[in-house]
Amino acid sequence: MSNIIKVPWAAWREPNFLDLKFPASWDVVACRMKGAQHEELSDEKIKSSILNPIGTPKLSQLAKERENVVIIIDDMTRTTQISRILPHVLLELEKAEIYKDQITIIAAIGAHRPMNRQDFILKLGKEIVNTIRIENHHPYENLTYMGNSSKGTPIDVNSTYLKADLKIAIGGVIPHALAGFGGGAKIVLPGVCGIRTLEASHSAGMRGIGAGIGRMTDIRRDIEEVVKKVGLDFSINAILNEEGKLATLFSGHFIEAHRKAMDFANQFYSTKVTLNNQICFFNSFPEDSELNQTQYKAFNLLMTAPNNMLERTGAVVIMTSSYEGRGYHSLLAETGSKLYKNLIESILWKAFVKRRNFYLFSPNINEFDKNHFFPESVVLFNEWDRLVEKLEKKYGNKPKAAIFPTSIQLTG
Repeated sequence: MSNIIKVPWAAWREPNFLDLKFPASWDVVACRMKGAQHEELSDEKIKSSILNPIGTPKLSQLAKERENVVIIIDDMTRTTQISRILPHVLLELEKAEIYKDQITIIAAIGAHRPMNRQDFILKLGKEIVNTIRIENHHPYENLTYMGNSSKGTPIDVNSTYLKADLKIAIGGVIPHALAGFGGGAKIVLPGVCGIRTLEASHSAGMRGIGAGIGRMTDIRRDIEEVVKKVGLDFSINAILNEEGKLATLFSGHFIEAHRKAMDFANQFYSTKVTLNNQICFFNSFPEDSELNQTQYKAFNLLMTAPNNMLERTGAVVIMTSSYEGRGYHSLLAETGSKLYKNLIESILWKAFVKRRNFYLFSPNINEFDKNHFFPESVVLFNEWDRLVEKLEKKYGNKPKAAIFPTSIQLTG
């Protein structure tokens, strides 16, 4: 006999779930966020959000007498279903006589890898890919310097974005360790800014200065100051359910609408946890396409959890599909990149791992990949059954364990 707990797995890929098998003797519980089973947002409610913006006129009014529109979107490291949102945006633009040949879609990749045609089809739908100009942002080229923020952040922004008459952004609002949450102004910085700007914005936060998860941070304040300077006319912010699908939207002003989204997200992603666990499993979905994302995002819940959620000598198990292997991040993850560090050097490791045992489960990476991001003491398992056997040897055949099905959960 065994227990089977199903978790979401491998963003943008099939199958959508992974069955985790545990011996029947285990005391194992899946701790799910409040909004885990929230129904997928209907087309009518998507339309209603866009037609009833917070803090701005309607998009059709903003678009009047504009000629050149840029729409920036989050990339494949986020599961935001842009294909469900964009048709309603295009209809609003048509009301102002803005048509597809006047629109450029830019993938706000920041320092991530560029998106390819198949990525864009998954994200946007084939019809849009075949009928609208689409580009990837380049963090080293096509940039305009716009001075410095009051914090001293040099502002290099995508020139195509800067020159647009109307600037629209669509992205997901999920917990983020530096900016509190994604979405809002954050899709502009880092999404369509230069590598120098990204380095300045990330560097203090990587040392724990001005950062924080699930709340307003000094880093977000700096980001919003930059965006006030470079412009963002209409922001669409998506809250995601456990499957990474649209649960609700907040549209309008990039600060006012986003604040509403943050307030909602803090409740929606909140999770009641079990205490005094010997083992905690942290699934990296929906940020599980590459190991680079897992390096930090899997710690989101640990950073907000009570100290007694996991025993001091308990086990941390990070789970990630990482079907793209290491992945790519030109600022944080590549050998020789400006802010690359192994996780053992970070304050996260020192604060949350300490004496605990650390394991990594992924079918798609090897020891070299693991050691690029994690200390050598982290034990890698490519097979689930072997991991369970190892944990039983360490903690006995009746351990108390908790599973956290996504990386976007918050506690406290």
